[in-house]
Amino acid sequence: MRLSIRSSKGGVGKSTVAISLAKVLASEGHHVLLMDRDIVGYASYLAGINGAGLVASLADGKDVDVIREFPVGKGSITILKYFGDGPRFRPDLEKIHKDKDLMNLGWKYYNEYLTRRKYSCFIVDNAPMVMPNDEINIYEHRQFISLFPNVPLRYLIVSDSLTQTIEDNVRYAKAIESPEQPILGFILNMIKPQDLKKYEDVIRKVINELKCRIGVLMPFNEELFQFSGSIEDFPVPQQMKELAKRIETEEHGIIA
Repeated sequence: MRLSIRSSKGGVGKSTVAISLAKVLASEGHHVLLMDRDIVGYASYLAGINGAGLVASLADGKDVDVIREFPVGKGSITILKYFGDGPRFRPDLEKIHKDKDLMNLGWKYYNEYLTRRKYSCFIVDNAPMVMPNDEINIYEHRQFISLFPNVPLRYLIVSDSLTQTIEDNVRYAKAIESPEQPILGFILNMIKPQDLKKYEDVIRKVINELKCRIGVLMPFNEELFQFSGSIEDFPVPQQMKELAKRIETEEHGIIA
């Protein structure tokens, strides 16, 4: 299983979803690789990876120190810092793709990291607005499926509760989905707790329009918003525990 966490904008809680699902699935016995391809690198920061990500390290000719593993319950979480150094990833990728030696070295690291353990789940925390035909996506996807041709890709779309952001994310979801790579669920995050009931109709309309299985309503959580501790201490919302369960059992419906 490969879960790709996507959104049309930053700051909506993609990393919260990625980390939470990784922790729940690991506690159930999965060995999870969380690929931090977000430009902020929040998951990597919580994992104690303080240096440059893989792409920036290669572009600058620096030593590569981009991976950490943590035991969780019966399983484990491994964090791979792929980006996480701000918007410089685009010129860095351009530089690497023009240099055959750097390209080969990058894929050597990538293949080594993805196969160092028999992972049963891959979670990808993405930069905002990544499209299927973007260079940022094409090379990694091709290399991944060459290593794991039978691991299906599913999208989880994350939005805040603003009407415009929801509409933008519905359009974005339609632009990236395909029969082979469908939208699994749509998550409305940072809802005022008193407004949760109001958003039930909103999420129902969204999942009907996208024909996806799961809708999630996430209230604003001050503890999560301010969190700066470690992966081990990251507080997992109950909605994410239920989402992980439904992903594994293939149940449908709305989580609130």
